[in-house]
Amino acid sequence: MSDENKIMQIAESSAHGGYYLFIGNTLSTGILVISSIVIARLLGPADYGLYSLAIVVPSLLIGLIDFGITSAITRFSAKFKAENRNSDVERVIKAGLLAELTVGIGASIFCFLFSDSLAASIINRPEASFYIKVISSLILFQTLFNVLSSAFIGLDKMSSNSIMMIFRAVAKILLSPLLIILGFGIFGALLGHILCYLVAVTLGLANLSFVLKRNRGDNGSSSNILKTMLTYGAPIYLSGFLGLFSTQYQTIIIAFFASNIEVGNFQVATLFSTAMALFTYPFTALFPAFSKLENQKEQLNQFFRRSVKYTALIVIPIAVLIAVMSKDFVYTFFGSDYSLAPTFIAFYILLNLYAGFGNVVFGYLFNGIGRTDIVLKSNIISLIVFLPLAPMLTSLYSVTGLIAALFVSGFCSLLYLLLTAVKKIHVSLDLSLSIKIYVASATSATFSLAFLKVSPLNSILNLIFGGLIFCLAYLTLMPIMRIFNATDMEIFTKIFHKIKSLWFILRLVIFYEAKVLKYAEKLTK
Repeated sequence: MSDENKIMQIAESSAHGGYYLFIGNTLSTGILVISSIVIARLLGPADYGLYSLAIVVPSLLIGLIDFGITSAITRFSAKFKAENRNSDVERVIKAGLLAELTVGIGASIFCFLFSDSLAASIINRPEASFYIKVISSLILFQTLFNVLSSAFIGLDKMSSNSIMMIFRAVAKILLSPLLIILGFGIFGALLGHILCYLVAVTLGLANLSFVLKRNRGDNGSSSNILKTMLTYGAPIYLSGFLGLFSTQYQTIIIAFFASNIEVGNFQVATLFSTAMALFTYPFTALFPAFSKLENQKEQLNQFFRRSVKYTALIVIPIAVLIAVMSKDFVYTFFGSDYSLAPTFIAFYILLNLYAGFGNVVFGYLFNGIGRTDIVLKSNIISLIVFLPLAPMLTSLYSVTGLIAALFVSGFCSLLYLLLTAVKKIHVSLDLSLSIKIYVASATSATFSLAFLKVSPLNSILNLIFGGLIFCLAYLTLMPIMRIFNATDMEIFTKIFHKIKSLWFILRLVIFYEAKVLKYAEKLTK
């Protein structure tokens, strides 16, 4: 098989997996965002801020007890499945599940018993002690949810993962708002959050047991498998821990330097970042894809360059569009009470602009080829920069100062990853293409801004027409600027034509791109 054919085969497999991840993540995230909007409106900025802070403590502990096992489950189950080692696949998943179940129970008990100290020391809210007791069982259920998700991705059962995610989202939107309306307030919101994970985990375990039963092998020992998983997962665990610590550290910094109202507005901004995950999460399918190209440098470089290009094509314009229309988004979905949120969103969402330099892809690349140490070092660099910078800038400029610290630390980490990828992995970026994507996105934004400046319409209509103007401008500029060419159209056709529901929309886009490209070539001649 030629290099090009192999890359196309892997790309097609990744696209199918990514499609199911996209569908599941789109539906579940969409429902979760709606439920968050409802919860935010029902609770108000102050209570919503306290509700968000209460979840910080279990989230921190969940990251502490992972030990890199979830990433190891994905890698080794995918690797052993490709090698037809079904018995090893089963042992990997069972060993990981048992290990995470044990530590999940222990961490939940710890969180419940020491809730007073955790509320005072971590989030600077002693009054949240009761809520932390309530939410402590989330640690167990979310840990199991993460294990099941990793197992399904490693087994190429993306549809099973999507179903589990959708059930979680539906359970939350039904339970949390209902319990708040019934008068349980923050307690009801937290209880609904716990129960939605319980529903999803129950479904996921039933589904996984059925999958493993169909691929049952011999019953060898799991001790060596677990040791291998922990060895592989150690750098990933440390990387994840540093990333988690950085995420929770920023929340702690805000808790000390900002009011509950500012915290509530910032949480609205993070919801839009969560919405961005709709478009980045499907690229999780690249993790096993890079594993298949670990020892083939030329193919690896080609696949990497295309991965960066296509992630940037999607992520950058969406981030710019959200930043430009942040006020209309907030006023439409959350109301005018969240008056600080548009500014926070406009700055925070632009962290996604690093996608043009491979930010979305680097983690999957290095973890996929087994160079987890590089990801660890990049997280260390980010944390070293962020730790002193965050409190200094936040104390001076509140939430916007914190976002500035995230920009600086993210840039330092990205620079290290980029230089290491070029020198040690021998992959490269097409920087001229990335610059074109930035220019096309910025140019499209100017059309939307011009419309918004003169528009007499309400926020909902501004979103509709402003978004359409941006999309039309961007789709027109892509072929004119040679960002999206005939080769890309051919690749997209080969990869997506079998996915009927997605192909119906993409076919229209590709048809339009082809017409504009043909017209641009005529003008050039």
